[in-house]
Amino acid sequence: MTAPIIQRRDPALVLVLSIVTLGLYLPFWYHGVYEDLQRLDGRTPTGRGFWLDFFFVILTFAIYGIWVDYQISQQIAAFEERNGLGPAQDTSIVAVILDAASYFTAFFTNFVTSAIQQDQLNRLAEKLDNRLPTEAGLTA
Repeated sequence: MTAPIIQRRDPALVLVLSIVTLGLYLPFWYHGVYEDLQRLDGRTPTGRGFWLDFFFVILTFAIYGIWVDYQISQQIAAFEERNGLGPAQDTSIVAVILDAASYFTAFFTNFVTSAIQQDQLNRLAEKLDNRLPTEAGLTA
């Protein structure tokens, strides 16, 4: 059995690229996260494709994006819990608060939400990597 592939990205780099590009990096990052979660869990955070969700985010002036970030955090935590990967770190409430605050911070806190979620994904990838050798009896 091989681990599902989650692309590791540096959370600090996600934050810096989001700031430097004034948020233009985020659609690329979200697209990658949607692909990671589809490979990992067999579904996207909302159950719809990236481009449809991206359209809804634009149509609702990013309000729908709050729901998307909530769903991303929920999906990661649920996957950890369902697969016995230690205590799940559910950041969904933090994501909602930061995303709601983003309307007052020129969307800076939304950038922070993305960095937090990338850190969650990196930790999940590490847990999966550590779990596979243990299940095969290769580590003590």
